[in-house]
Amino acid sequence: MNLRTIENIYNKTRSYIQRNGVAETAVRSIEGFKEAADNVLYASEARKREEAKRTLPPCGEFEKNIRFSLLIPTYDPDPEDFNVLMKSIADQTYKNLEVVIADAGKTDNVENCVQGYKDSGRLSDIIYIKLQENKGISGNTNEALKAASGDYVALIDHDDFLSVDAFEAVAGALQSGADIVYTDEDKYYGPEDKYFTPNRKPDFNLDLLLSNNYICHLFVVKRSIALETGGFRMEFDGAQDYDFILRCTELTERDKIIHVPEILYHWRASDGSTADNPESKLYAYESGRKVLEAWLKRHEINGCAEHTNHRGFYRITYSGNELPEYKVLIGERLYPENDENEKILASYFARKEVGAVGARVVGRLGNIISSGYTTDSYGRRVPLYDKMNMHFSGYMHRAAMQQDVEAVSNKACVVRSDLMKYYDKDPMKMFSRIREAGYLVVVDPEVVYRFI
Repeated sequence: MNLRTIENIYNKTRSYIQRNGVAETAVRSIEGFKEAADNVLYASEARKREEAKRTLPPCGEFEKNIRFSLLIPTYDPDPEDFNVLMKSIADQTYKNLEVVIADAGKTDNVENCVQGYKDSGRLSDIIYIKLQENKGISGNTNEALKAASGDYVALIDHDDFLSVDAFEAVAGALQSGADIVYTDEDKYYGPEDKYFTPNRKPDFNLDLLLSNNYICHLFVVKRSIALETGGFRMEFDGAQDYDFILRCTELTERDKIIHVPEILYHWRASDGSTADNPESKLYAYESGRKVLEAWLKRHEINGCAEHTNHRGFYRITYSGNELPEYKVLIGERLYPENDENEKILASYFARKEVGAVGARVVGRLGNIISSGYTTDSYGRRVPLYDKMNMHFSGYMHRAAMQQDVEAVSNKACVVRSDLMKYYDKDPMKMFSRIREAGYLVVVDPEVVYRFI
């Protein structure tokens, strides 16, 4: 462990203690040790995976020969890092790519690199725009968007890089006619050639997205939708991609949003980046909270967005007196940890698309019994975060986040009264029917019922 890593751990720990106290920090530290051990194993796995991909040949033709515009706003990136990005684009196994660079930098490094790739013939389809002024990340990205001509646009930071088969995988996913595709990602620290913190994402999950920008990179959207949003908004700089992604998802249907479960994007960590040090850009987290406040206003929903213990993760609290009739389903042996449990759960009905909301159920010793359910490959019911200590936040803090699920416990939930016709003792059957009727089933892990 080098000095830089020790300093980062110290700074993060000190900040966490200041925000959350010693006890909460102790719990987080236990989880942190496990994450560190997992990262050691992942680093070796990822390096082997990426090395093996370097020999992949160009892919065959798809039925739909989709053209992608890669939007890259630049502002004096490290020349070596930018070259790594350009090389990862030039080496793509899928070739119908247009690279659109909006350069607001003070040096000629980006332009020289671009010209080198053009002259060599490795990347000929490049639109290079030298901006006369730095319009900020949103304004610069909008300039790239205006110049794009592809069927779809992809958002790429100027110092990150791609797996060589990234757009082959995306193009394959888009053959179904989807409007949006996103992939999994990890982080990368160049001085140690280390991949870490793999972010393996779920399929589209609106309530999780309202808790954290879990989609992030790689995000690809139909250009017509990107233009329809009006582009990026500078009032949300620092979280402009979060705002953009949310607004894009509002202009399509859920079944037109596809998740590719492969790690194809590598987010470069540096001492001043949020990838490596969440404390480095606190303004970005406040911008993220404002994005959610704007979402509430746009959908005319009463509520407020708040920061949580974890940087970049949020909690929306809903309010309002005009709620539909609902039924409370609570098991006889369950005791509420908060007298406001029912009120909090029912508040989600301020959103017309929410059909049922479940709580977290814990045992006498505080281990999770149920925080929503999913099904395994054999179709069996599997409780999410089963047996985890209720004070842990889990992988990517998702155990602590509001999110959509296949089912919740029907002994610790509220259901719209008009949906009680779907009641069944088997929660998987019951909530499957509710979802098939077009409603979301949400779990709120901060609402807790305990077995007595």
